[in-house]
Amino acid sequence: MPPSQVSPPTIPIPADNPIGAILLSKQHPLLLRADFSRVSELVNQVYQNSHFQPIWFSATRSEKNLRDLIDILNNAPNDALNPGNYDVDHIRNLIGGLSPTGNAIAGHDVALTVSLVRFLHELRQGQVEPREVGYPVHIAPKPTLDVATLLREHLDKQTLPELLQTFEPKAKQYQQLKQILNRLRQLDRQSDLAEFKPGHALRPGDRHPQVANLRQRLVALGVVDSLQSGDDTYSSDLVEAVKKIQQQQVLKADGVIGPATLAALNAQSVGEKIAQIELAMERARWIPDPADGPMIVVNIPAFELWAFNSTDDANPLNMKVIVGKSPDNQTPLLWEEMKYLEFMPYWNIPKSIFEKEILPKTANNEGYLASQDIELVRHQNSEERGGGSYLRARQRPGKKNPLGRVKFVFPNTADVYLHDTPGRAAFNRQRRDLSHGCVRVAEPEQLAEFVLGDQQGWDKESIKSAMSAPKTRHVTLKRSVPVLFYYGTAFVDHQNQLRFYPDIYGQDEQLKKALQKLQNLSAPNAAANNQLAANKTSDLPTNP
Repeated sequence: MPPSQVSPPTIPIPADNPIGAILLSKQHPLLLRADFSRVSELVNQVYQNSHFQPIWFSATRSEKNLRDLIDILNNAPNDALNPGNYDVDHIRNLIGGLSPTGNAIAGHDVALTVSLVRFLHELRQGQVEPREVGYPVHIAPKPTLDVATLLREHLDKQTLPELLQTFEPKAKQYQQLKQILNRLRQLDRQSDLAEFKPGHALRPGDRHPQVANLRQRLVALGVVDSLQSGDDTYSSDLVEAVKKIQQQQVLKADGVIGPATLAALNAQSVGEKIAQIELAMERARWIPDPADGPMIVVNIPAFELWAFNSTDDANPLNMKVIVGKSPDNQTPLLWEEMKYLEFMPYWNIPKSIFEKEILPKTANNEGYLASQDIELVRHQNSEERGGGSYLRARQRPGKKNPLGRVKFVFPNTADVYLHDTPGRAAFNRQRRDLSHGCVRVAEPEQLAEFVLGDQQGWDKESIKSAMSAPKTRHVTLKRSVPVLFYYGTAFVDHQNQLRFYPDIYGQDEQLKKALQKLQNLSAPNAAANNQLAANKTSDLPTNP
């Protein structure tokens, strides 16, 4: 097994050891989030490495390590995490009080370890397990790092802060959002905004006494650097800043402050934007760390696709897409490997679509199936499904086929894929959640060129030929291409511009509720918290 991944426990946990007794219970009375079962295996391995002896309050206690631990937990907001979720105030009290003795050493020591391991795990994997809150997600969890070995190494070297570099998500989107988040936090602390009410449309070059309020708001939103201006002219620097806001909100970027732009400027406070970015960072923690090489990303609420040749590609392929219709046909979050293309594909019609949408049309029209190039084909069940056969409807390739001239396949349990479409007019709509769940692409030829770019025998002409051939052609990729279907209502594009999109599936609200449940576990009465930290040591397990 690779050293970065966790090995299964090899040493039985001793119930007659004070530390072992806490580990077996998976509950810690000194912590607000007393139940640490989600990270219990990781914590167990930490103490297996130390033979169930203290690692913080040992004979070689390091004050630097203890200070570094407090700093790490205190700085959790830098990564859109809440220090209260890691009991930072209690940990500070445990470290700053009298040195523990007897069984209290075990309780104090495990409390510190649980808080740090919990923070590192949630920094890497996310606070919310999406599968546990009903998210339509098809992304395998990241491999769990060997926390025990890494922690021991950094405690010995007294380099605890370096652990963050190992556990922090490597996705470029996460790093960009983090930078913007911390800049907005500084602005939020500085800003006391007056509402911007010009009373009429404001055009470039106009003069208006409310321009000072506009500039202050643009500074707070991070698109203008300075407040230093006594002029009441709607000047070029402000116009360019307003255009950025218009782009973020998917409005016409003309710099004219009409009703829609005015609403966008006044609608969201800096704090609300921060909250939206924090949700995006939580989702970004669910994504595997990217490897260098080509990759395709679909941001569902943006209705857009990007295809990158590398993580630093400054000119990715970008196109409009159509995604699953809200609320019943949502395109899922997923991360899979594209394995092959099919030119002039058949459409194997899902049973639900056939029964609900196609079969009723045959009731008074016996020739309907033939008129739509739909045929019934007998399929043989696999042995795992009991053998036998069944009829399945499929639509032959051609102009009536909703998959168009090419589909891009990355096998997945949700049975979704990227594909062409004969219906082009829908790409002109601003809101494009119209499909049954698959993603229709506006520029299929360009996407095929991207995917087959380094594959011998394929160029623009051969792709065009395959997309107009009379027969289906299956093309296996020599190198699979990662595909990410992502849901980011706050998203940094390839030009490093932050954009905001509507929460078309209500997933921001769903994630907020899941995170709030976590907050509720960490925020009981403050007086009770202090009493807990001071008095609960006596409740810790002791030797029998």
